[in-house]
Amino acid sequence: MSQEEKLAPVISIINKKGGVGKTTTVINLAAEFARKGFAPLVIDLDPQGNASNHIGQIRHESITENVAKLFCDPDTETDIQKIVDVIRTDVNEGFEGVCYIASSPALDKIVAETVKVTSPRPAEELKYRLDKIRSAFDVILIDCPPTLTTLSENAISASTHYITPIDTGTDYSTDGWLGLMEHIQRLSRRTNPNLQYLGALLTKHDVQKNINKAIAYKMNELEKSMTKADDSLLPVKIRYSPRIGESTVNNVPVRKVPNSKNITQDYEDLTAYIIAKLELTPNVEEA
Repeated sequence: MSQEEKLAPVISIINKKGGVGKTTTVINLAAEFARKGFAPLVIDLDPQGNASNHIGQIRHESITENVAKLFCDPDTETDIQKIVDVIRTDVNEGFEGVCYIASSPALDKIVAETVKVTSPRPAEELKYRLDKIRSAFDVILIDCPPTLTTLSENAISASTHYITPIDTGTDYSTDGWLGLMEHIQRLSRRTNPNLQYLGALLTKHDVQKNINKAIAYKMNELEKSMTKADDSLLPVKIRYSPRIGESTVNNVPVRKVPNSKNITQDYEDLTAYIIAKLELTPNVEEA
């Protein structure tokens, strides 16, 4: 037994814009953490279920023991086994060692009709449950929906850290970023005052293109104005690569796609940065 119980950090990947690389970041981080000997858990809060479908062998539409049950079954608030029942290990090639909780296509509707109506603190239901299993994993990654709904608020309240991906190929990706940050900070002051911002992650980045360089500069200035720090941008940038599309077609991490050396290195570097920043070590203790 360890002298002090280790609790996994909970990292939300969040942006209210779609197509910025949230799911891609989650699944590749999970695969890299597992390769390094860590025990990652992915929680898919996006009703589209892209993370679930990419990692898992069964389409999320066919899975009944899913994140909706985690939210809505009152037994999951007190019974750890009920939480364990929704954690899946049937993973595709390259995700060995990754566990995940699948999404539900009706997740928004279910949460709106149950959690928001019956819970005295609807933004904290996920937090209650995750606190019971954080010691069983080394890191927990949450794939957030591209909306600021009760689902995203639950992710914010349950997390220890968060990252905001920014697609540097389009200025649309930065629209509303300040509003997103203000919303997160306002909510976390009430529900999660110890929440820490890891920084903006520049994705689909091409250092040869002026638009990418301009948006990277804009984000750096925005972050300085919001965080009052000089280095809020994550030091790792995810380069643009058509290999990402190939990985989604084949439901594998990008490192499993031929000729993906550069972007594989980016995700490996991002994982290494998070490990060093949070001082993470794999839990090798035997049960």
